[in-house]
Amino acid sequence: MSHTKTSEIGDEAGTQRVLVCQGRSCRKYGSFKVLEAFLADLVPGVEIIGSSCLGQCGNGPMVLVERDWTKPMLHKRTWYWRVRPDEVPLVIERHLRLAHPLVKMFYPKFHS
Repeated sequence: MSHTKTSEIGDEAGTQRVLVCQGRSCRKYGSFKVLEAFLADLVPGVEIIGSSCLGQCGNGPMVLVERDWTKPMLHKRTWYWRVRPDEVPLVIERHLRLAHPLVKMFYPKFHS
């Protein structure tokens, strides 16, 4: 099952992608509700994707935020782990709208 939605507003469409793992393990931990929360509040220039397994089974729900490689930013790929649906509005506001990733939610395997 793949869900993809992009906001059509703004000139920067596609500059960021949010992949929400929909693999078996992540689904077991509620990743579909995490995906629904992202899809409920679209941000201009951000593509939301219900992805296949991101390969971090047992640590989910996993969310991977990828930036356009031509845009300067500290992290080109930001991994969030154990994301709950109620945390999604904070990720949207802080990371996607204000470009301030939530360090406390970083997946330690890739961000130490």
